[in-house]
Amino acid sequence: MATMAKIRVLPDILAHQIAAGEVVERPASVMKELLENALDSKARRILVEAEEGGKRLILVRDDGSGMTPEDARLAFQHHATSKIQTFEDLSNIQTLGFRGEALPSIASVSRLRLRTVEGAASGSTPLGSEIQSQGGELSGVEEISWPVGTEVQVKDLFFNVPARRKFLKTNTTELSHLSRQVMNYAIAYPQVAFEFHHQSRTVVDAPGVESLEDRIYQVFGESFLENLVRVHYEKDGLVLSGFTSLPHEHRTSTRSQYLYVNHRMVKDRILTHAIRLAYQDLIPSNSYPVVILFLEVDPEEVDVNVHPCKTEIRFKRTDLVHRLIRHGIEEALLQHQGSLSQLARDLPGDHLQRADPSLSGNGGARNMATVFQRHSRQGDTFPDLGNSPAIPFPADVHGDDIPETDYLDAVPVVLGQFVESFVVSVDREGVMLVDQHVAHERILYDRALRQLESSRPCATQRLLIPLTHELNLQQKAICAQILDLLNANGFEVEWFGDQTIVIKGVPSFAQDCDAQLLLEEILDELGSSGQELASPDAQVRRLRQKIAISLSCRAAIKINSPLTQEKMQWLLDELFRCHDPFTCPHGRPIVLRLGIEEILRGFKRI
Repeated sequence: MATMAKIRVLPDILAHQIAAGEVVERPASVMKELLENALDSKARRILVEAEEGGKRLILVRDDGSGMTPEDARLAFQHHATSKIQTFEDLSNIQTLGFRGEALPSIASVSRLRLRTVEGAASGSTPLGSEIQSQGGELSGVEEISWPVGTEVQVKDLFFNVPARRKFLKTNTTELSHLSRQVMNYAIAYPQVAFEFHHQSRTVVDAPGVESLEDRIYQVFGESFLENLVRVHYEKDGLVLSGFTSLPHEHRTSTRSQYLYVNHRMVKDRILTHAIRLAYQDLIPSNSYPVVILFLEVDPEEVDVNVHPCKTEIRFKRTDLVHRLIRHGIEEALLQHQGSLSQLARDLPGDHLQRADPSLSGNGGARNMATVFQRHSRQGDTFPDLGNSPAIPFPADVHGDDIPETDYLDAVPVVLGQFVESFVVSVDREGVMLVDQHVAHERILYDRALRQLESSRPCATQRLLIPLTHELNLQQKAICAQILDLLNANGFEVEWFGDQTIVIKGVPSFAQDCDAQLLLEEILDELGSSGQELASPDAQVRRLRQKIAISLSCRAAIKINSPLTQEKMQWLLDELFRCHDPFTCPHGRPIVLRLGIEEILRGFKRI
C-alpha cells in the first residue's frame, strides 16, 4: 500500500502570502513599492493618503502614464512586469521596480483597489479600469471614467494574516516610517510634486522644484542647508554628487544619511564605511555626518537584484566606489575651508562648577604628596644619595611583603588627568581611569531624570528671545504626536507655520543648552527608536529618558578639556553618588579599574 506524500504543493493564495512577507514588512513597505511604480510611470505629481499609520489605509495617486485594461489585469499576476523581458535585462536595470511582485504581494494581504487610465496619443481620455481584490482574489472588474494616471488604495493591511498584523508598531511609529519613505523619494526626485496627508492632516506638501538644493531647502529648512557643502567628484566613469555636512553638523545615528545609487535609495556598508573614514578625524567616533549623496554608475556595474526590497546592492568594483566616496567628501570639505584642521570644532574647555568641599567625601582635593603616606612624615628629612656609596642588598629584598591599603580613603582620590580626557584616581581597591565625558554625562542624566520624574511640575526657563526651528518631514510627524508631552515636561513649544515650531522655553536644568539642537536630537532619537509603547505612562517615561539623554550628552564636558584638581575630585564624588556609576546612559563604560591583586600579580608578588 502506497504511503501518502509528505511534501505538498502549497495553494496559490498561501504561497502568495508567504512571498508577500519578503516584500511587505509594514505599511511603509507598501508605500515604497507604490511610490516606485508611480515614479517609474513618469509621474509629475504624487498624492499619498494614510490612516492609522497606514494600517487602516494607504492611497497613492499619480498622473503618470497609466495602464490599459489588459495591462491592469495582468499586473495582479505574479512576475508580470513591463520593465524587463530577458535575462540580460537584469544587468541593465534602469527602473526602480522590475520584479513584478509588488502589486500581487500587497493584494494578497490586504483589500486593494486599482484605478487606472492610460494616456492616449490623440489627447482624448479613454475609459479606465477599476479592479478590486480581497486577500489576493479578484472581486470586481469594471470600466470607469478617470483622469490619466493610476490610483492604488490599500485597506486593512494584514487583515487575513493576524500573526503579521500584531507585530506592527504604534500609529506614531508607523507614521514615522511612512514620512521617511516620502522624504526619501522627494529628495531623489525634486522635479516631482509630493503631497502626503495623514488622518486628513497635511504632513508633506512639496511642490516640484528645479534642483536638489531647492528640495533640501523645502523639506529640511534654510538652517539645515547652511551647514552643508556641495559634493561633485568624478573618476573612472563614476559620478558622485550631492551635499555633505560641515563637521560641526553631526547626528547620533545614521538616519540623516540619504544614499542613492542611480536614484535608488540604498543601504550599503561600503558607502557608510567610506563616509566614516572621510570624517574620522573631524567628528566624535560615536557621531555621524549628514549626507545626501547620489552615485551614478553604469547599471552593468551594480547588482540590484540582491533582495526583494531592492535596498541592498552589490558593486562589481567595490574598492573604486569606496575610494570615490571618501575622496569626494574630503575634497568637498577641503575646498570649502582650505584644510581639514580648520574644520575641527572647538571643544569647550570649562563646563564644571567649582568644587564645594561639602560635596567631597574627603573634604575636597588633597595634597598629592600625602595621599600615599601611611604614616605622618612631618619633620622627616631625606639624605642626599647623590654621593652615597652603593648599598648592598640581600638576595631577596622583597620577601613576602604585601602593601597595605587600609590607610587609603574608601572614596576615590584624584591623582591627575591623562591626555586631558581621563581622570586617574585611586582607592583601597586599586587604580581607576575615568572617562570624564561619560562620567559627567551620567551625573547630568541622573540629575535631569530626577527633576523630570519629581512629583512637582518641571520648572520652565523662558528664553529671552523665542527661537524658531524648521523641522524635516519625519521630525514634524513626531513633534505633532508628542507636543503636549514636551510642554508637560518643561518645554514651551508651539507651532509657527506648517513645518516650523517656536521654542519659548526649556526645562530649567537645560537653560545652558542649545535649545534647537536639544529638541532636534530628541525628535530624531524618538523617530529612530521604533519601539512599541505599552501605555501612555511608558510613552511619558521614554520621552523623559530621551530628554535626559540628549541634555546630558550635549552639556557634558568633552574630552581634550583640562580640569583642575578640584573639578576632577568633584566629578568623582558626584559620579559615585549615581545609581549606576559604571555605565553611561548610552551603555558605554565609564570606569576602567586595575585592582590591587592585578597589580601585585603583574609584579609577581602573588
